[in-house]
Amino acid sequence: MSTMRIISLDIGTSDLPYSSGSKDLILCSSERYWLELHRLLLMAPAHRYIRDCWEQRFDHGRDWVKRCKVLASYNNISRGKILGNWDDVVQYYCIMAMGGFSCFFDRWKLRSEHIPIEPDYEAIRGWHKTHREKEITLLRRNIYNFPTTKLDDNTLIYLHFPDRFAHYGCGYTWTLRKLEHASKELNSLANEGYKICVSYTKTRYGRVVNDYAEYFDPEMFRVITYPVLKASGDTGVSESYLVANLP
Repeated sequence: MSTMRIISLDIGTSDLPYSSGSKDLILCSSERYWLELHRLLLMAPAHRYIRDCWEQRFDHGRDWVKRCKVLASYNNISRGKILGNWDDVVQYYCIMAMGGFSCFFDRWKLRSEHIPIEPDYEAIRGWHKTHREKEITLLRRNIYNFPTTKLDDNTLIYLHFPDRFAHYGCGYTWTLRKLEHASKELNSLANEGYKICVSYTKTRYGRVVNDYAEYFDPEMFRVITYPVLKASGDTGVSESYLVANLP
């Protein structure tokens, strides 16, 4: 994968594209704030912006009243669909940190408890250093309208399918209809010879939670499953990868 262009579609996760070693990434999403957060974390001074906001505006994460007021403004349905400036993006990151980065979405609304975790400034700084030499393009696109003109013999299309049908971002919902459309499109692209990788959680606590393989042509896609090692008590977790036209 390190020599390929990788197109990551929809909200999903970008763990695989970032860790693949590829220097040509195209990350697509229609989620309301996801792209802006990626742009922020790829900036050299991101760690300073976040530290200043965390310490001065939110009193090291202790200002619960301020958090509630700012979160209410982001959850206002009349708010624009993108973050207006870097100050907005930094505040949103800090709001997520004040929820311990453990949050869920109710349609467009971010929900979380007040369990602040101080941002890891060195890790944020290291993230920029690790990826600064890469050509990373961020596009407000999804499985319905991603740039097919970028596809060639050296391009990998990547998606991560969520665990269940639910809200996975501000204004982004994973539904059966989207699954059926995505699998239909990917089956068609695989049949045309394009390289594809779809990841998803197969088992948790030793029980099958997803088996998306049934939506894909077994003559085109093969399934590779790996156990996931975690320090937490969440045992019996495995990740599956549906791959087409890859060696």
